[in-house]
Amino acid sequence: MNKENLKLLGLTNNEIEIYLFILREGKSRATYIRKKTSLANSRVYAAIDSLIEKGVITYEKTPKGKIYDAPNPEIIKDLIKERQEKIESIIPELKEIQQKEKSKTETAVYEGFNGFKTALYNFVEECPIGETVYIIGFSNQAYKNEKLAALLRNINKISASKKHRFKMILDNKENKFFQERKEEKMSNIKFMGKGFKSPASIDIFQDTTYILMWDENPYVFKIKNKNIAEGFKTYFNFLWNMTRD
Repeated sequence: MNKENLKLLGLTNNEIEIYLFILREGKSRATYIRKKTSLANSRVYAAIDSLIEKGVITYEKTPKGKIYDAPNPEIIKDLIKERQEKIESIIPELKEIQQKEKSKTETAVYEGFNGFKTALYNFVEECPIGETVYIIGFSNQAYKNEKLAALLRNINKISASKKHRFKMILDNKENKFFQERKEEKMSNIKFMGKGFKSPASIDIFQDTTYILMWDENPYVFKIKNKNIAEGFKTYFNFLWNMTRD
């Protein structure tokens, strides 16, 4: 038989060896088990005690000491059921721990062109299909660096394939992003108006915020925190109501 399956019950190698021995040989004393299995005396007794505690074997007392036996293997079903119930009882607590971990703030800084490239690919990969992205302050400054402009076009293709929706506040209608993607009907856009220029933009989706500096030495600051993301969305909505179509 496949002994590995017995490990699913939480049995160690020594426990499996002794359990199978008792199943084959029937009632046995510890000295006989030690002699036939070649296990050290201390390991035999430790394994026997553990098997008794787990309910896999039983014993009876005699004038000459304990005799160990293995009950009907059907008892394994009860053991599995008991383990399942114990596991299910701790699931709510594990979920609570998970939620607490998720509420923590994660940050990352990406510097230089390669770092910026990594950040953008992470962004488009992390953002789920069909998700709405809120963008503040994205201007034509982003297209002044040819390497960044080429990178952005590649990112836009991936974003379009994932059907990302955009709610954006751009500088004006001459914005190249607007010109390149206005036919997709996946964006809801307003404009700051003439004169607005900024090398920085803020991108928000779900609980994640990316602050991007589109400059000769570009960098990105990523913050993963639900409350911070909600705060930036509130700021976005405030600006949205003040800007024009």
